[in-house]
Amino acid sequence: MSRREVIFVVGPTAVGKSAFAVDLARKTDGEIVSADSMQVYRGLDKGTAKPTKIERETVPHHMIDIIDPWEEYSAAAYRDEAIEVIEDIFERGNTPIVCGGSGLYVHSLLYGLDFSGGAGDPALRESLVREAEDGGALLLYKKLEELDPDAALRIHPNNVKKVIRAIERVSGTLENQGVREFDESFAGAVDFETRVLRLTMERPKLYERIERRVDDFLAGGLEGEVRGLLAAGVPPGGTAMQGIGYKEIVKFFDGDIDYNEAVRLIKQNSRRYAKRQETWFKRYEQAEVIVVE
Repeated sequence: MSRREVIFVVGPTAVGKSAFAVDLARKTDGEIVSADSMQVYRGLDKGTAKPTKIERETVPHHMIDIIDPWEEYSAAAYRDEAIEVIEDIFERGNTPIVCGGSGLYVHSLLYGLDFSGGAGDPALRESLVREAEDGGALLLYKKLEELDPDAALRIHPNNVKKVIRAIERVSGTLENQGVREFDESFAGAVDFETRVLRLTMERPKLYERIERRVDDFLAGGLEGEVRGLLAAGVPPGGTAMQGIGYKEIVKFFDGDIDYNEAVRLIKQNSRRYAKRQETWFKRYEQAEVIVVE
């Protein structure tokens, strides 16, 4: 193993990434760097599947509980801080193991966040990339179809990067200039070697695990946690409250849906998110696929 190799453990929610990464870290003098866009928030514990106390005591974990839930956080900020953490781990002579299912966070470490061309509105771009990750490429593409049907005809729905640039242009935040194909961004933007381990599982079994996990979140106090966060001043429309489980409970509190519907939506949205994660990580052709039984 190279001294400057970073191991990535990626895959859909509930596939068992955390346990796998902890076991791997024990064998490699590893330290885990979370790549989860919800685990960065303090106080979001019941619905984010953060590593257990035992796991954290067994192996050092980083990039968890680093900001307050009323703060905004970007993939660019994550990349800057995670790179510093990775360099510190190298300095200690240990192996950085990036573990998580937030595709944008993982991609930022593997390939950077260069969208090419001139700079647009950072706030708009960040909201669009989050929308692509949380809602899927097709949802974002439909937005472009509404804004600029002609541009949509020239862009493949799965070319997220180009769709985002087109939306930026039609929104008036970016000059009309060329955009590289998304695949061209797959050029190393880091000065360390990488090894990607993609965990996968038969879909019926994965969906069963997802539904059990949701039941565990609810039994463990997710509803009370959301109520406490709102009471503490966390805005219901803020980024921290857009995570699956949190946004549905907020809708329940607002009276938009009843409790049973909230539970149904959490499970449905979790399954859909897992499917999108698998689609995202399948693009990494260099990944070693590990089938979890």
